[in-house]
Amino acid sequence: MRAVVISDSHGDSATVNMILSRHRAADMVIFLGDGERDIYTQSNSLLLKDKSLVAVSGNCDFASALSDEEVVSLGEKKIYCLHGHTAGVKHGYERLEYSAELKGVDIVVHGHTHQERVEIKNGIYYMCPGSARAGVYGIIDIDDRTNGVLCYINYLYK
Repeated sequence: MRAVVISDSHGDSATVNMILSRHRAADMVIFLGDGERDIYTQSNSLLLKDKSLVAVSGNCDFASALSDEEVVSLGEKKIYCLHGHTAGVKHGYERLEYSAELKGVDIVVHGHTHQERVEIKNGIYYMCPGSARAGVYGIIDIDDRTNGVLCYINYLYK
């Protein structure tokens, strides 16, 4: 199973469209905020038609009806999704790591910093997909047979 992880598009719906177009076979799209309107364009809605969409609000998504965080499942794995501003990720990851352990999740995805990050700590995968506006996004692959996880950063322009 595959999830495409997008964050911080900041008005660049065309780049979001390019990312979604590259991954038409993905099972899930996770949008981590700061560009909420970019994911809901008409052309993007066609690309999202047969996928699960998880979207959370970022600090620049003013008057958003989206929640600040979600916990979802992809295969047998639980994924904690948030923009990151509510966990203070620009000042360290301690609050985020504490929350992840309390929630008993396998994977944490966050945005806000615009800095790509993939790390495993205490058995939990942490990913910041960078900024979609820069053509950077994340991929989570979960093997249905082994339940193994692969998290990595992908680039539109490299």
